[in-house]
Amino acid sequence: MSDYPKRARVLLVLDYFVKHTDEQNPRQLSDIIAYLHQNGIDAERKTLYTDIYLLRELGYDIVKTHEGKSAYFLGQRPLEMAEAQICASAVAAARFVTERKSHELIRKLADNFGTVQSASFRNRMELARTQKTHNEEVYYNVDKIVHAQLGGNKISFLYFEYMPDKSQRLKRQGQRYKASPYTLMWFEDAYYLVCNIDKYDNLSHFRVDRMTRVEIENQLLRPICEVSEYKNYIDFDDYHKSVFGMFGGKLQSVRIRFHEELATAVFDRFGLDADVSEITDGGFTVSANVRVSPGFISWLTIFGDRAVVLSPQSLREQIRIWLESLTSIYT
Repeated sequence: MSDYPKRARVLLVLDYFVKHTDEQNPRQLSDIIAYLHQNGIDAERKTLYTDIYLLRELGYDIVKTHEGKSAYFLGQRPLEMAEAQICASAVAAARFVTERKSHELIRKLADNFGTVQSASFRNRMELARTQKTHNEEVYYNVDKIVHAQLGGNKISFLYFEYMPDKSQRLKRQGQRYKASPYTLMWFEDAYYLVCNIDKYDNLSHFRVDRMTRVEIENQLLRPICEVSEYKNYIDFDDYHKSVFGMFGGKLQSVRIRFHEELATAVFDRFGLDADVSEITDGGFTVSANVRVSPGFISWLTIFGDRAVVLSPQSLREQIRIWLESLTSIYT
């Protein structure tokens, strides 16, 4: 323990409540007095009453128990335990966050609770060791992307891919991509930048964990209405429903007939507000706007004859050609 000046007393009292108390572990004033003494500060019970009153006035939920001897604990915190555990689980599962940064973020979440409750975050630390990116730039890439968005600026970056020997190779012979960043999207264990590349008139996706040397450019980003159907911002939910496997593609209106056993899978993908009709003969029809891409076709064909495209005809023909090319490989 260190010796602190008397003016630090209230901060130490708050620190004690944060780290050493919760609803199952209230502490008496004598415990707090002993803690202060270990840190070089002498205090009386009357002084602590004043400190607790001040903390309550500042908005801290200091609760007094009435069972047996009076004791105190910090009740409501900036994050409830359930909220923090959900966040910790998400960080542990996020493959685009490095193991080191995952441990750091989970530790920060645990610091919001007392020593007993914070121990429950240890298993999240263990989970954070599996299937993680090794790109330590991810955290800083996200920071620069967000700052560019807020400032209305373009960014530039290098983008790499992996080779069979696990080495990295820069795409476009190491030339920088210049892009207008619109949003960041977490999709199927990866974190993507949704943006417009200068020379194209559409939206593109780049995995943030494969981006490197991100820089904010001194150029205003391109209005999103020039490259998509959106006006001032991307409707995240709408866009997520239309994109499959984060492949780009032309937005098309499609009608698909599904077997009734696929209802859960279909609503997981399109949402419960999907346009459903013709619920007959053990099936149902969905009308939706999707970006037709290899990702969409792959998703659809895993259902075999239980999912049939009714329209447009051009998509039916595209799927037929794709299936014939697969057949030629396996015959």
